[in-house]
Amino acid sequence: MSDNDDHTGFTRPPRNSRFKPGQSGNPKGRPKGTRNLKTDLDNLLRKRVQIREDGEQRYVSRQELVLLALFERAAKGDARAATQLLGMIMKLEPKETRKEEPAPLTESDHDIVADFLRRNTPNTQES
Repeated sequence: MSDNDDHTGFTRPPRNSRFKPGQSGNPKGRPKGTRNLKTDLDNLLRKRVQIREDGEQRYVSRQELVLLALFERAAKGDARAATQLLGMIMKLEPKETRKEEPAPLTESDHDIVADFLRRNTPNTQES
């Protein structure tokens, strides 16, 4: 290293306060049992709520409740809701792979392949 190692400043803490080799910057780490955003959101969406549909009460998850509300808005003509709903459907639908059958070879195709093979295969009679 150079003589400038003793200078402190931006991105250069004093030598005595730098992490020693093998020493973690977060020795305690994340506390056990701490949930992340995905876990909390999943728990919220799984909780069941009571709704009245067609005059009857039933229980649905909050996730289904949100989707029902989005579907109702789309059915009433809300273009943004319809776009969101169709976007979700497109993400969840598996992509269809079209298996197109190759076009049958024409006589000129056969002539081209035969000419290629004639020019590029070694002549075994010359040996």
